[in-house]
This record gives sequence, C-alpha cells and structure tokens, in this order.
Amino acid sequence: MKGEGHVEEVSKLILGILATLLLLILFSLMLRLGRGILGLILIGIIALLGLYWFKEVRKALKTYRPKIEYPLELVENGDLLILTAQVPGPEEEVSVKILGRKLLIRGGKGFKKTVKLPYPVKILKRSYVNGILHLQFIKEQKVVNR
Repeated sequence: MKGEGHVEEVSKLILGILATLLLLILFSLMLRLGRGILGLILIGIIALLGLYWFKEVRKALKTYRPKIEYPLELVENGDLLILTAQVPGPEEEVSVKILGRKLLIRGGKGFKKTVKLPYPVKILKRSYVNGILHLQFIKEQKVVNR
C-alpha cells in the first residue's frame, strides 16, 4: 500500500533523529561530568534510559497502522434487508456468517466487521464484485407448532 511505505520512511527518520539526540546528550555529559565517579554513574543512567525509550518508540512505530474505514450501508425494504459493503478481497477470503441478530463479515488483510441486524434473517442473495459485497436478506419466519 502507498501509505505503509510513507509510515516506514517517517519512522526511520524519527528513530534516526532520536539516536542522534541521544548520542549528542551523552557526548556533552561526558565532557561536563566525565571527571568523577558520579559523572560516570549519571552518564550510565541516562544511556540506559535513552536506550529504553529508543526501543519503546521503535516498537510503537512498528505496530502503528493507519485505520482504514470501509463504508457499509444497510437498507430495510419491507421484509427485505439489503446490505452493501466495501470488503477487501480476494473473493476467496470473503465470508459471511449469521449469528442470531448479528452478521459477521470477514475479508482479506485481516478485515473483520460485525453488523447488528434489526431482526433474525436468512440470506437470499449474495454477490461480491470488485471489492463490493452485496447481500440481500429476508426476515426469518419462526414456525410455531400448536
């Protein structure tokens, strides 16, 4: 994706700046405090704290992923319920599962979305074309035995 390359470039730049700042701080402290045992202890503590924060920032930048919102539309028309949603593919990875009054949609790239339905339904029609999922549901009728 285009955005992921940009995030990697920015994270490398930020890590480079942090590493340079840490080295400059350590060098200036060595010049000022390097003459006694207390100076060496302070330099060691600052170096350890700097390395810790450097690792934390690197970990945070690696796990950062911009959240992509995929549009979804649910329209009720009498006993029919029509859902149109953008779902990342490929088509083989797109699946739909009804769990009571909830609809679970899964797609490629780890996509997962749960949609609350107004009533229990059965799938009438399903199609997936060019990243758009079209579902048509019909209201599930409960059979009452007497």
